[in-house]
Amino acid sequence: MALFKFNDPGDMELLIFLALAGSAIAVGFDGAENSGEETAEPDTPIEPEKPVEPETPVEPDPQPQAANLSGTAGTDDTLNGGNGNDTLTGNAGDQDLLTGGSGDDELRLGAGNTATGGEGADRFILDDEGSRETVIEDFELGTDQLALTPYHSGNVRLIETEDGNGLRFIDTLNNQTILTLPGVSLAEGEVIEVDFLRGNGDIERTEQFENLGFSAPIALDAIRGTSGSDTLDGTAGDDVIFGEDGADTLTGGDGNDSLFSGSGTVFYDNSYNHFPGDLTHVGDNDDVLDGGTGDDRLWIGPGTTATGGAGADTFHAFANVYEAGTPAAEITDFDPAEDQLRIDFPVIAGFGSIPSYSFEDAIDGLSVSYDADQDSTQIAMDGIAIASLPGDQSGVSIAFHDDYSTSEDRWRDASGNQISAEEGAQASIILTAQEYYSVFGDNGTARPA
Repeated sequence: MALFKFNDPGDMELLIFLALAGSAIAVGFDGAENSGEETAEPDTPIEPEKPVEPETPVEPDPQPQAANLSGTAGTDDTLNGGNGNDTLTGNAGDQDLLTGGSGDDELRLGAGNTATGGEGADRFILDDEGSRETVIEDFELGTDQLALTPYHSGNVRLIETEDGNGLRFIDTLNNQTILTLPGVSLAEGEVIEVDFLRGNGDIERTEQFENLGFSAPIALDAIRGTSGSDTLDGTAGDDVIFGEDGADTLTGGDGNDSLFSGSGTVFYDNSYNHFPGDLTHVGDNDDVLDGGTGDDRLWIGPGTTATGGAGADTFHAFANVYEAGTPAAEITDFDPAEDQLRIDFPVIAGFGSIPSYSFEDAIDGLSVSYDADQDSTQIAMDGIAIASLPGDQSGVSIAFHDDYSTSEDRWRDASGNQISAEEGAQASIILTAQEYYSVFGDNGTARPA
């Protein structure tokens, strides 16, 4: 075998192997431009991709389970809800403790129970009448709801607790506290809504309660006159004085006092929520009321002479449109810049010989006129005198309030035009419709539902 080697101009190396004697010839070319030898590395084998392991599914958080718990009659039970929307039911007469926990709970309370709703928008229902006081420890205005059954709305009043740091609902038929909301207070003009339920749980009506500042010991231990002619003087504090029957003289003195003229025959309903018990719109004798210093409230009737004294005073009167010939109450020192006269009037569907009376009738029937001879302003409704004010106050601001209307035009001016609630509340004279379900008595006085 012979080996020949050639170099071409491009440094291409040519190797020729000759095998003689009939042997095969092998020829090889190296086409690299450089004369250096390179050895090709074998390709690295590609590892096959590992299969993707499936992700472990995330278990959803378990939904909170709603509890439905009831106490046992005759025992003092402790009922604790969980994180769900629970329903807890106590028993009347037992000192049951109900705790809703988080969630929107419904707590049905018997007389004597104590309840804590916990987090969430809770609904508290006072189910049973009884002699024990029920307490809701954490009622939150604007979030929680309150319902009373079987108490009639006309028999419930709202007052402050003794320490002024809470509210009490009073059953006026039995003159006792039925429900206490410690730590709850109402600012001026703020209300708490209460649903009154029928026996089947349906809402009969919803009432708004406002707090007029009466505390429990003052409200229940007020100064009261007799059936004769009394002279009753208040203290340096905030007094509540009832004249009862007779030609009484009531003097509040210092403090923010509340003076009630007479006993009368026309009863408050709870729209103004003035006081526990059967109070009267109308004083039935020639009482004399003097509020003295302070921001006083004076309830006046036909023939009453009332002096508010220093301070921003509020006079309350009633327009008995079914009893003509009654004398006006005389207010001696009404200042429209700071005082206010509130007049309630009945709204009655009418039956038998009693005619109906509507909100529009009151607007059309109101008259405010100046009597130059008496130098006084006379306020009347359908010709029936209500009150007189000193001097010419015929241009005083007037607003009508339909307390039972479900429409937006609950406030009207003296011409019947719709006004805002803010504008109405600032009026010097406010006339408010009170809804009544029956009329009784020889003189046609009306008692509310």
